[in-house]
Amino acid sequence: MPRQREGEPAPPSTRIARDFGELQAWARAMDVPLTVVDEDWQSVTYEAVTLVPGERVCCRFRDMLPRETALRRLARTYVVGMSHQVGDGECYHARQIITPCLRSHGSIAREQAAVLAAALVETERRAVCGATAATLRTHLVERAVDWRP
Repeated sequence: MPRQREGEPAPPSTRIARDFGELQAWARAMDVPLTVVDEDWQSVTYEAVTLVPGERVCCRFRDMLPRETALRRLARTYVVGMSHQVGDGECYHARQIITPCLRSHGSIAREQAAVLAAALVETERRAVCGATAATLRTHLVERAVDWRP
């Protein structure tokens, strides 16, 4: 188990809710908001976090989407590969992005995916490797259904 850094919050104890109603009831009882913590083409994961004397406690629920909805989201999912300079080397990032609109023309959807991926990488990794939307170079934008590694 990795050591906790000084000043870093302790990892939360996690409780898995059986359904969305149970998660909502837990969040109401603890008076905390629900947030989306993970999302892919087939599911959305919700979480509520609270502090119980000296410990972070969270409750999660992974909501599996209906098949039709999941397939529509898969059709809008792109794999985006980007890189940027770090010292004498390159740092590579890849993200799966669900574009906002299914009816967008292919080139517009690809552009949306690249912009969203760059913003996501900057948000997640800027403090670690210095990635910014301005320094990232996109080298791959491909529909997930067509992508072959």
